[in-house]
Order: sequence, then structure tokens, then C-alpha cells
Amino acid sequence: MNTSSIRTSLIVSTYNRPEALNLCLKSIARQKVLPNEVVIGDDGSKEETRLLIEKFQKDFPVPIKHIWHEDKGFRLAMSRNKAVANCDYEYILEIDGDLILHPLYVSDHLYFAQKSFFPKRRQSKSE
Repeated sequence: MNTSSIRTSLIVSTYNRPEALNLCLKSIARQKVLPNEVVIGDDGSKEETRLLIEKFQKDFPVPIKHIWHEDKGFRLAMSRNKAVANCDYEYILEIDGDLILHPLYVSDHLYFAQKSFFPKRRQSKSE
């Protein structure tokens, strides 16, 4: 598949770990192939995280969207769903905000992408 034609949104889930998110965003900026946008699904982090994201938004190589909702306990799934709803592109990658990505993370995903395909989960031998 021609990976240059695939437009990609990268969702990053976070909650009150600005130090980890800082490293994660730096690793995204160093991707050999950048996503078209980064959408941060924030499960109610405090202001320190917002300030960090605003700093990155100023000169990041692709647009960063910050999708935040109020902290009402662990609502990671809702946060991710809101992030997905705010993605502008058809191929969506999801990571946690405490990951440092290998520089080929996005390009490897795009290399193996197939149109209209979602991999099935392999069953374990005990199932």
C-alpha cells in the first residue's frame, strides 16, 4: 500500500504525568514519518499538563489538539473516545503518554497498513 497517501492521527492518552508526556511528545517529533496530527486525550490533568501542551503547540512539526475533560475519576475510555471523535484523519494510532516511541513507530505502522482491514485477535490455546 502507498503509505504516503495515508493520513494519520496519533492519539496520546494522558493523566497528570507531564514529565512523561514531555518525553513522549519529544519522541513523536523525532519520527521518521510524522503523523498528520497529534490528539492528546486528557483524562482531567491539572494545569501543569495544559501548560506543557501549550508550549509544544507553539513549534511542534504537526498540529496538536488537547482534548480535556474534568477529572471525575478514572475515565480513560471516555477520554480516548473523545480524542477519536476529534481526529481529522482516517488512520488512527493510539498510545499512552508515558511511552517513548522508536523513530520508526509511525512509518512501520503505515508500512503494514491495509485498506479496510482490522486485525482479528488471535485466540490462545486455552480458549
